[in-house]
Amino acid sequence: MVLVIAHMIALACLTLVSLPFPPWLELTLATLVAVSAGISIRRHALRQAGSSIRELTLKADGTVEAVRYGGGRFDARVSGQSTALPWLIVILLELPGVRRFDPLVILPDALPVEDGRILRAWLRWKLT
Repeated sequence: MVLVIAHMIALACLTLVSLPFPPWLELTLATLVAVSAGISIRRHALRQAGSSIRELTLKADGTVEAVRYGGGRFDARVSGQSTALPWLIVILLELPGVRRFDPLVILPDALPVEDGRILRAWLRWKLT
């Protein structure tokens, strides 16, 4: 729901704010926001993209084992830049030999309440 709201706010800003852009550019920007919404929802909310992480196993040494949508498993470190809020968890995974982070966005309704508490506590413990 948060992803949908964020993209709707972006679309509203494009339509409600009078910007000195030609109409074709505003339409292009609106199309890009809509495409971004589709990709984000497929990957982060529905977790149906090939790169989507479907399962996460927390380890005592601060690493995680993740399982992708296609079944591929990998180990990763959790970046210190990860965020754990009551309404949103963003885990940035550091893969060996890769310079960029692999984000995992977890919304409150994606986990049972107790699992969400355990994950936030684990993240706070490992990130301090």
